[in-house]
Amino acid sequence: MMIKTNHVGHLIAAHPKYPSQVMRGAVLLVLEHNQEGAVALQTNRPYQSGLNFSSVMFSAGLPCPFDEPLYIGGPQNQNRVYVVHSLDWTSASTTELGNNIGITTDLSILAALSQNQGPEYFRAIAGYTEWSAGELEGEISGQSPWQAVHSWNWVSASIENVFEVEAESQWDQVIYQAGRAQISSWF
Repeated sequence: MMIKTNHVGHLIAAHPKYPSQVMRGAVLLVLEHNQEGAVALQTNRPYQSGLNFSSVMFSAGLPCPFDEPLYIGGPQNQNRVYVVHSLDWTSASTTELGNNIGITTDLSILAALSQNQGPEYFRAIAGYTEWSAGELEGEISGQSPWQAVHSWNWVSASIENVFEVEAESQWDQVIYQAGRAQISSWF
């Protein structure tokens, strides 16, 4: 399937009746999207088991000067932490996603955060979600074998809708923004 819209740097929100309970109400930030498939991080589900960002910092041998949640990014590679952040801080390994948002996956960001020298905005996420070739495009378009309940709404990720919205409200915000964008495209 040909990629009509590359969704890198977009937040995608699952249909409210998405068949997978895990994805229902999910908001994901798309990191990669090409002919081979797509990779994204869920940004709106913090761990409830007491696992938090302080635990990650402690495991890395670093002090943690703040109490932040750790988010469940998806089922793949949950032992790896990805830090989505504002681009007021970068390292050689930072990948820019657009709209002043990037991702860093090495210890440099953890070290900077431990010394209060990191980015103003960040969200630490463990694991990721991936789609095989053509799967995300099929779900977004609703083409066979996918149905409308597999669909995703999307908006460009921004500082406001990634970091300034509480996790439990992020899905509602993305759906609202996507709806406004769709309506404005009609006029």
